[in-house]
Amino acid sequence: MPSFTLVTAAPPTPNGDLHLGHLSGPYSGADIRIRAHRLLGADGLFVTGSDLHQSYVPTKARRDGTDPLEMAEGFADEIARIFDSARFTPDAYVRPWRSELHRSIVGEFFARLYDRGALRVRTEQALFCGDCERYLFEAHLTGKCPHCGSASDGNSCENCALPNRVTDVVAPVCNACGGTPEERPVERLVFPLSEYADRLRAFHAVAAMSPQLEALCADMIERGLPDIPVGHPTDWGLPMPVPGFEDHRIYVWAEMMPGYFAELAEALRATGRDADEWRSVWNDPRTEIVQFFGFDNGYFHALLQPALLMAYDPDFQLPRALVTNEFYQLGSSKFSTSRRHAVWANDLLAAVPADTARFVLSHDRPESERTSFGWERFHELADGELAGRWQSWLTDLFTRIETQAGGAIPAGDPLPSQERFLRLLERVAEDCLNAYSAADFSPRRATRLLRELVSLAQDFAASQSRTRDSGAGSGRAGAALAAEAAAARTLAQLAHPVMPDFASRLWTALGETGEPRWDGVRTPAAGVRVDTAARFFTPLPADLEARVMAS
Repeated sequence: MPSFTLVTAAPPTPNGDLHLGHLSGPYSGADIRIRAHRLLGADGLFVTGSDLHQSYVPTKARRDGTDPLEMAEGFADEIARIFDSARFTPDAYVRPWRSELHRSIVGEFFARLYDRGALRVRTEQALFCGDCERYLFEAHLTGKCPHCGSASDGNSCENCALPNRVTDVVAPVCNACGGTPEERPVERLVFPLSEYADRLRAFHAVAAMSPQLEALCADMIERGLPDIPVGHPTDWGLPMPVPGFEDHRIYVWAEMMPGYFAELAEALRATGRDADEWRSVWNDPRTEIVQFFGFDNGYFHALLQPALLMAYDPDFQLPRALVTNEFYQLGSSKFSTSRRHAVWANDLLAAVPADTARFVLSHDRPESERTSFGWERFHELADGELAGRWQSWLTDLFTRIETQAGGAIPAGDPLPSQERFLRLLERVAEDCLNAYSAADFSPRRATRLLRELVSLAQDFAASQSRTRDSGAGSGRAGAALAAEAAAARTLAQLAHPVMPDFASRLWTALGETGEPRWDGVRTPAAGVRVDTAARFFTPLPADLEARVMAS
């Protein structure tokens, strides 16, 4: 296992509140991964930030009649509060407008690309709105994707995840005035992505990634990779640090690559280290770089950004795992901020314990296909599973420890059936830890294994009824209780990445100290007092939906 992991989550755009669709993807995934890594006693950092320079920020501010930076600051504050409520714990949440490190690292990155000959000057056609006197790209225009025919903005399609040249968008419309743009030539800097096809194939052959992302990358390379403009003639974003192009702004998806460097540098500084160590930390062979992002951002993270990194310095380490998620839907359609088709994260987290929300979002995480949120399903998992089966088993176990063993973990030599149960727990634990690994990351599988562990423990408890009948003073009865307590201890360990508050309370109730840590399947030490009055889950209010949706 790598001794250090760097976990990145694609930075959220500060142009709106977060809904459950946002929480179900990169942010919960990244937090679970870093917690799992630390559970094993290893070190690491989780970094993200605000994606300030997306064109969606000024277009939203223009519609609302507000200043873009003021709006971004307010939404960044709100996103940080939501992260805190959800127990997401990034070591750096970088706001580019406040970070000199971000500006300097990004500027150096593109200046070096140009100096190395990696950027080419080209005159290309671009879309221009004469009424607005603005070149159109990304959020500035809407049309149909030239690849799949879905509604699409400029530069990339959210549905099929393929890029476009903007000029090939079908029936483009200016989003500011509704007018039809015209083509005009513009001199700009482009990055010849096709020249990196062979190196990208080699990267994809060793990086852990989903079959869907593999297929997207293979298809794009087979089609022929396009040249990508890395700057736009606009007034929003960081200036291009290349003579003659100072009035262009760096393309935000290209900015994101060195932006991750800046987030690492800020995290190092926040944890008491020298920010200048970011290069050595990134390139340390013991560092595992794991990136989390939505599948609709797959082309950027799996093709454009790795190629930019290769061009910047071919000796720089590439990510070892690229973890994607599909859309999390509300009913039959995806969550939508613009259409207000959403369950807002802050409203749900104000009414529901963070661990409950984290469990449900992990259990139904849209890993390989779109999944849907529904209130009936939410109650099924929160009330039927957590407040029902889990709490029922733990209450029963703690009651028996109190009445049969005086509230302390009993001693006793285990019978063969009890030893087999402990070995079974070890197999479940191995599978669960593997589901938390970067290469096979799957909170869906992990939460199902947690449910299996509880079911096995309940079955074991039922199978030991005759042993318990032999009396509380019997060593066999004591060993049975201790083995069942080992299952509760294992649950606290394995649940910690997904449900940190519950896991810590259960760990402490079993007489353990500190935070849960993985040290194998073990029975708690004989004689350790258990907080047998501890309770962990209660049913949610029957009118939860009305409360949340009325907020």
